[in-house]
Amino acid sequence: MQKGEYVISLALALVVVLAFIAIQRQWNPASLKDVASSAENFILTSTGIRGQVPDLVGYETLKTYRLGDYRAALYRQTPAPLVFASGRFIIYDNNNQIVYKLETLEGSKEPWTMLYDFAGHRGLPAAGSRNHPEYARSLAGNGVPDIVIGQYSGGEHCCSIATIVELGKPAVTVLGRIEGLNGLPFEGLEIRDLRKDQSWECVAHRPYITACGPYTDAADVLSVYECVNGQFTDRTDQYADYLSGVLRQHVAKWRQDKAPSLALLQTLSVDFAKLGQKDEAKRLFAMNLSLFLPSLRQGNYDPNACLDDVENLVDRLPSVQVAAAPTANPPPAHK
Repeated sequence: MQKGEYVISLALALVVVLAFIAIQRQWNPASLKDVASSAENFILTSTGIRGQVPDLVGYETLKTYRLGDYRAALYRQTPAPLVFASGRFIIYDNNNQIVYKLETLEGSKEPWTMLYDFAGHRGLPAAGSRNHPEYARSLAGNGVPDIVIGQYSGGEHCCSIATIVELGKPAVTVLGRIEGLNGLPFEGLEIRDLRKDQSWECVAHRPYITACGPYTDAADVLSVYECVNGQFTDRTDQYADYLSGVLRQHVAKWRQDKAPSLALLQTLSVDFAKLGQKDEAKRLFAMNLSLFLPSLRQGNYDPNACLDDVENLVDRLPSVQVAAAPTANPPPAHK
């Protein structure tokens, strides 16, 4: 019998045994899904050795983490299909009781789910660094450690999800989920101390694909999340100074680049629109679109549809209220 068949047979046998026990104890789950979930919890809490994460029948353990008073494990279904497989990220207390469980999507060769490493580079372990990973930090500024779980949600390029989890001693609590992030886990997420206080903010990068081209030409639209009343929520409208600084950086890049990209032009238009300068955003884009007419036509993209789509995006974006116009004026048409 093959290993996979053996695991399946063992799992079925356990379900049968649990069903028998359920009848004896007048256990009456509402559905088959409840049976499977209860059986999984039974297996997890019955086979673990104190101090080690439990095994999960039908899954292999990819990675384990020590998180202060808790431990966590990332599992992947086995045998894994050719491309990807379902997975589970589970946090346990010291008694091997499940305190948090998250369904994930994993690569068949490399795991896609990871924890944000605060000692690394933009959340990822820095190559050649001697620093030990730092997975927990008090993001809310209340002294209670938090972790950020990054999940890939599928697709050729986009997107990923960040889940912020508080590791409190009484309970483990989800403080928020930021979806639609650019790229693989943490490519589209920055955790920064923008206000220079005890709390931290999450800067989300989301690609907006328009009729101007493929994913590589998408505009980068920023959102800023901060913890308010125990939840990370979108508070971009409170960060006009930060958005103005980003705009100035992009303007400088546009002026310096000898061959600027369509992605930068779309991002610049979005930057001005977010700061309330929607007319300037449209003018900037219209003035410089001619630079990209050859590439648009080569890719069978309609320049008129491109222009209309960007203008619609500019109109849809919410604007941040600022006391005065940003110091970065719209750059002239690129020579």
